[in-house]
Amino acid sequence: MNTSEFVHQAVIEKMQTDKLSDSQSKLVNILEIGLKKSFDTYFKQLMLVLNKIDFNTRWLLKQQDIFMQQLKVPQTMEELSFSTIDHPITEKAQELVLKDIRKMSARKKELEDEQE
Repeated sequence: MNTSEFVHQAVIEKMQTDKLSDSQSKLVNILEIGLKKSFDTYFKQLMLVLNKIDFNTRWLLKQQDIFMQQLKVPQTMEELSFSTIDHPITEKAQELVLKDIRKMSARKKELEDEQE
């Protein structure tokens, strides 16, 4: 094989390799565009659902706060009007008592609503 045939073959191989590379890059671009379009729709739907859940959660918490304030249930540790000795057990007990008070108030309110 002489030099000109070698150069000719090298140029042809290079052109075929370039064609293949171009085809592969175009395929990758098409796949990226398709993935972005399909993912954007899914992502927007997912964000919409998450925003609705966040809104509903905040709304229910705000309703609960307003309801508990109307029942005059202590909302913070400072609102409890009794003195205790600082100790982890008493702090935990205070938290449990607050939860129990809220549960009892909620049950009482539910019973009153059922009787009406």
